[in-house]
Amino acid sequence: MRLFFALLPEPMLSRRIADWRDAYLTAQGRPVPVENLHSTLAFLGEVSPHRLEGLCDNVDHLLGSAHLPGGSLKLDQVGYWPKPGIFWLGPTTWSSALERLSAHLRGCAGAAGAMSRQQRFRPHITLFRGCRQPPPAPASPPGFDFPYEDISLLQSRSTRHGVQYEEVANWPLAPADSHAD
Repeated sequence: MRLFFALLPEPMLSRRIADWRDAYLTAQGRPVPVENLHSTLAFLGEVSPHRLEGLCDNVDHLLGSAHLPGGSLKLDQVGYWPKPGIFWLGPTTWSSALERLSAHLRGCAGAAGAMSRQQRFRPHITLFRGCRQPPPAPASPPGFDFPYEDISLLQSRSTRHGVQYEEVANWPLAPADSHAD
């Protein structure tokens, strides 16, 4: 099973982001389908099905013992990563609580025997894949509020119709603190 932890925007927000992308962005790449828009917290890669229960138990324990709040991201900038050819939408800043959540989820994966990529955390939503050159700046700047109150464990499946994501598990986060950073 190819798994990752993610924040999922509400369907209405996903549609608004896709509509903005389609109206104001031009990129020589493949647009990500609206139903696949998400922000990855931790990519796990291939995880054998017999490790899934242990992984979910680790997340249950983590969320039962640590105060990991929900929050909101202000999606206010776009960026381009040339090596993977990704054009993305993301926040200029994000909370240290979100960074801790990502790190804790990678730790849960490791404790369950799953390998998580140890790359620098950068919340974003991939808009286009396969871009060979930097797309031009959008004609209208982004400005989306992306509230999140839970995390999802998603399975990525390649089908003849493209990549599809299926939710395997979901956990609510603690209510957001007004004084959280």
